[in-house]
Amino acid sequence: MSFAERNKQPARVTPGRLGMGCLMLVLLLVGSCTAYDYGSRYASWAGLDKPKVVAAAQWYVRERAPGQKVCLYRVTCDKGRARLVLVKDLDAWDIEATRQLAWDRRFGDGCPGRTANLALQVADGGPEPPWGAERAVWTFGIDRFRAWQGHDYAAFSEKPTEPCTPEYAIAP
Repeated sequence: MSFAERNKQPARVTPGRLGMGCLMLVLLLVGSCTAYDYGSRYASWAGLDKPKVVAAAQWYVRERAPGQKVCLYRVTCDKGRARLVLVKDLDAWDIEATRQLAWDRRFGDGCPGRTANLALQVADGGPEPPWGAERAVWTFGIDRFRAWQGHDYAAFSEKPTEPCTPEYAIAP
């Protein structure tokens, strides 16, 4: 067929073609939403650094737990299971190792367990925190800490953690 053929009727849209077109459109929309979600999570993981974590902790205190002091916890492997440990010295904390462990836990079989990769806890001995603000977990989807509830799908830590005391607080 050439462009010179004028009397030729265009191909008709059949129900099969219409259905296939709709299916492709739906797959394209779902695929682009999924790619955006994983892309933003990857960008959050790739850009994770100490100043960003500290700034997010300060935001959490300002917006969710005003007047409180919070401690930072990071994930580590203990006998093959994930658990949170208190970050006592922010300068000595190896954020790259934490990032790598978070990656291995998400995409490999490294260090399983229902434990957050990064978390905050309100320091003991201070004023009563607002309801639900005692603990927070890092969420790569929103690139910050969010309040943790006991019935939540995300876990704080399977194993007990060291108590948060004001001398180890990284924020008010």
